[in-house]
Amino acid sequence: MSLQLPVQVPKQTYRPAQSNIPDDKQVRLRLKRISENYVHKVGAIPPLTLEELQEHTCAILAEASLDSIYKDYASILVSNAAWRDSLAKIPYDRRLLLIPKCLRVEERCPAPFDEFGLLCKECGLCSIQDLTVEAERLGYAVLVAEGSAIVRSMIETGKIEAVVGVSCINVLEKCFPHIEAAAIPGVAIPLLQDDCVNTTVDLDWVWDLIHLTSDDKTYRLDLDTIKNEVRGWFNKDSINTIMGKAEDETAKVARQWLLKGGNRWRPYLATCTYMALESDRRQADSKPVLTAAVKKAAVAIECFHKASLIHDDIEDGDEQRYGSPALHTKVGVPVALNVGDFLVGEGYRL
Repeated sequence: MSLQLPVQVPKQTYRPAQSNIPDDKQVRLRLKRISENYVHKVGAIPPLTLEELQEHTCAILAEASLDSIYKDYASILVSNAAWRDSLAKIPYDRRLLLIPKCLRVEERCPAPFDEFGLLCKECGLCSIQDLTVEAERLGYAVLVAEGSAIVRSMIETGKIEAVVGVSCINVLEKCFPHIEAAAIPGVAIPLLQDDCVNTTVDLDWVWDLIHLTSDDKTYRLDLDTIKNEVRGWFNKDSINTIMGKAEDETAKVARQWLLKGGNRWRPYLATCTYMALESDRRQADSKPVLTAAVKKAAVAIECFHKASLIHDDIEDGDEQRYGSPALHTKVGVPVALNVGDFLVGEGYRL
């Protein structure tokens, strides 16, 4: 029996975003989330006119406290949010995926062109192969080309009922009138650069739209909200509620150490795992609930982690932790060992 290794997924080389697109991915994610929440709140119904789109975009930028230089980018996110549910109802085999040739590694790409666009050779150097193969597997019509003329001609055939496009903001603006006139779902992920050479894009957004379907009722985790929720458990009042009151000096020192520093990755990942698994047990669109037991389990995991840090610092002779004296440096090795062991016990108790 022979094993075949999976094809290596190509990585995009980082390039700064153009000036009218936020360079920080977290800012783009936040703006996308605000756009989706806003569209849901106001009940925006597509197709939006240009005037409606501009009005909603101004409101979203104000809510996000972002400069108006990002209005074109934000307007695309608003339009996407408005069309998202409509796109989900369109069968894959009635959708067009439009990918720009500039996602390729131009200096090494072996693919030729014909009158319809680039003919991918599936060399694996860029993301075009993966996007094309997966979209065609689902049933999409796929073109590696660009321009509003192609979108118009494909819509006029009557065989396409939705368009998922990747392109620069300038081209997307030119396509907007055709999609608005046809009143078909059109969603797009803007390229982060408009210089037409070795461009980059938020690939995870593209994958999300390609697979979007109303048949998928999976509850979507709001990771930022969960992260903030978990971090909120690690303050004095919350910890006392979850763990009970500290009864002696060892417990008080242990609580102080538990609350000190750290990204809370372990309790965060544990909570995300619970939310993902619990969503499978519930009916569609039913949000899992964070119970007291989940909070105890998350805090227990952090107790084990913080105990290991105390013991590791002692064994390794590290004098600093979180930019300040390590616990054994501050209270002495015997007390630190006792606190570490106490936290292990607390983890099991919880």
